[in-house]
Amino acid sequence: MKMVRQNIPTASSADLPQLLRRATEAGKRAAADLCSTRLDLLATYAASKELSPVEIIELIRQESENLSGNGGAVWN
Repeated sequence: MKMVRQNIPTASSADLPQLLRRATEAGKRAAADLCSTRLDLLATYAASKELSPVEIIELIRQESENLSGNGGAVWN
């Protein structure tokens, strides 16, 4: 995903909470998009390999460990 710098006017201290809320919301949207994409890739992999339910659960657990251990770097 290519980030495009936007011209954001200099904020007064009164506008700072609103800017922080917007930035937080944008970050949450980006994280949700990454999570959705990663889950879709895992589902596609599980279906193509015809994994059993037990194997799918193990795949999800391994993914969880990778995310936790690498601070999300596995998504990049």
